[in-house]
Amino acid sequence: DKTSVNGTMRYFQDLGLNLENAEIFVPLEIVQAPQLAELSKDSFIEGWKTVGADTIPKQKAYVASQLKQLSVDMALFKRVYRHAFVCSKEPNQKALPLENALVYWEMLFTSPGKPWVTGSGSTTNWTNLWIEFLKKKWTKTVNKDMWNQTFEFFQKTMQDDTLSFWSEDGAWPGVIDDFVAYVKQKRGELPDTMETD
Repeated sequence: DKTSVNGTMRYFQDLGLNLENAEIFVPLEIVQAPQLAELSKDSFIEGWKTVGADTIPKQKAYVASQLKQLSVDMALFKRVYRHAFVCSKEPNQKALPLENALVYWEMLFTSPGKPWVTGSGSTTNWTNLWIEFLKKKWTKTVNKDMWNQTFEFFQKTMQDDTLSFWSEDGAWPGVIDDFVAYVKQKRGELPDTMETD
């Protein structure tokens, strides 16, 4: 009823996927895989039936077309991003260990995912800032709310990297508020003395 880790990896290789980047999350979302290295028979059949790809060559072609769209189709990217959390955590856990979340954010927020970078002249690499901030300031796990709110924040910064959309009274989780303070400090918009817990 389900594949083993080896079977899943072999399948990904048959699809011609690079296992080191966001490519692996695309078929996992299509078949609604319960875990990173596990595909269940029913959802596998259902997922591919829905898109009309019943052979490996058709599946390979479909995944390739989705990968071309991944960085430009925000609805597709959001589905893949959200499912990445679902299939990456242990079945009995509600959250991801921070070190795992950092790896997956790096995979998703770089090509062929959607690079989290803004600006043309003075570029802001948000992925690097986010990872650097979390390594320094965050000691907890990453729950679903933090994972999903990070996506909402990512979308906002892609439209407005001045952060004018953010306010202290907003409904952002504390970790995002602290991150905004961290970024503003780095940009010289806040004094260095400001401590965030």
